Amino acid sequence: MRTLFFILFIGMMFISCNSDNRGLFVITDFSKDSTFQVKTKSSSPTTLWLYVKGTTNDTIMLNHVKTKVNPGKVDSLQMDNYYPEFSIQFKPLKATQGKIEVEYYVP
Repeated sequence: MRTLFFILFIGMMFISCNSDNRGLFVITDFSKDSTFQVKTKSSSPTTLWLYVKGTTNDTIMLNHVKTKVNPGKVDSLQMDNYYPEFSIQFKPLKATQGKIEVEYYVP
């Protein structure tokens, strides 16, 4: 019986990991604001996770949240109330150079 539950649990883990609800974009141009359109196949999206890594020389803003990206560190931002189609807004604020990778995930 334990084996059956274990197999069901592992199966549910694989089914729940949908790659259509993930994505990645790279920002290297800090001279202007950018907006990224995202479309997922999530049936009931409620949360947006942003994982940010890279380097910047000063503060940036992602979806109205100020942050400074430090080398070797991954920052995560959790935001609520999202839909299968939404946009992620980037503003360089005081940053003039850098490179960041933003991975999004909608469970």
